[in-house]
Amino acid sequence: MRPFLLLDVDNTLYARACGVVEQVEELINRYLVERLGVAAADVDAIRSELREQYGTTLTGLMWHPGVPAQRAGSESKFDADDYLAFVHAIELDGLLAPDPALAAMLAGLPCMKVALTNGSRSHALAVLARLGIGELFFRVYALEQLAYVPKPYPQAYHTVLCALHARGRDCVLVEDSGTNLRAARQLGMATVHVADGHPPDPAADVVIASIHELPAALARL
Repeated sequence: MRPFLLLDVDNTLYARACGVVEQVEELINRYLVERLGVAAADVDAIRSELREQYGTTLTGLMWHPGVPAQRAGSESKFDADDYLAFVHAIELDGLLAPDPALAAMLAGLPCMKVALTNGSRSHALAVLARLGIGELFFRVYALEQLAYVPKPYPQAYHTVLCALHARGRDCVLVEDSGTNLRAARQLGMATVHVADGHPPDPAADVVIASIHELPAALARL
């Protein structure tokens, strides 16, 4: 087994049906309206434009802040930390519950568990704590530790590999995003797609329906 297990957090360590990401998405929309002055009717178009060009809304706001400012007719200043705090201000207790089976499964895997997320560090730690698996993780790499460069940008993966003194071939990435998996595979990582009812990504080495099937997936790599 490869020594490092890189695990995405949202929609990977718990089922999509829990609704965490949906609440984050709603808060992103509110942020554009309340903090940046964008008209509610323009939010979907702006976010689509930013995601198409930059991969995520946050990356687009950081690298091209003029897009929402132009649409809002303002000079609203963008603050990445304020954004992350705003969009992750959700109550997890009503969405997630401790998962003893997940904790036992992860504890039984003989490798370093590393969380790798495009969310904030505080959000990642809160999710891990709520699931009851926080103490099982060797490290947590969130956007703050990635210099705000998200997956699937190669720089995000290189930041983690350098910090772990590892090579791509030392790692397995477990993700719900096919785009993120494909980028990791180009660096030599093995990949496991947690499809959770979505079409399996053909670029993944192994596809599973739920994170609870991870041991069987690792045995196939």
